[in-house]
Amino acid sequence: MKRTVVVLLAASLLMSALAACGGGSISPGLGEKFALKAGETGDITAEGLTIKFEEVLNDSRCPDGATCIWAGQVQCLVTIDLNGKKEQITLTQLGSAESTTQTYNRYHLVFNVTPYPKLNQAITSTDYRLNLTVTRIS
Repeated sequence: MKRTVVVLLAASLLMSALAACGGGSISPGLGEKFALKAGETGDITAEGLTIKFEEVLNDSRCPDGATCIWAGQVQCLVTIDLNGKKEQITLTQLGSAESTTQTYNRYHLVFNVTPYPKLNQAITSTDYRLNLTVTRIS
């Protein structure tokens, strides 16, 4: 009996730890803003569309508090699954807090990446959020 309880407790802790590492899924609607951490997926079920935020490839945005000759950019790798067809694409936002729009198939992906860099403050991979709104092209 004690062994069963210990095994169930260990399994529960392992599942909680894995959930905390990312890999979760949310289900936003078309036109609804949502945020993904690296490893998370947004599933727009009615469209047969999922978007997984894989990672930030690079972040060269000019930090707040710095003087730069170039605004920089941030690039995120995402995996898009549209009705079973998977493809990886890079979303690129120029160095500002303003949202950017990229087109994929019959959709507009309006996105921005947070947090915005600040001078002398590091951003870890777990801090990043990909904020998205997906709309259908009319």
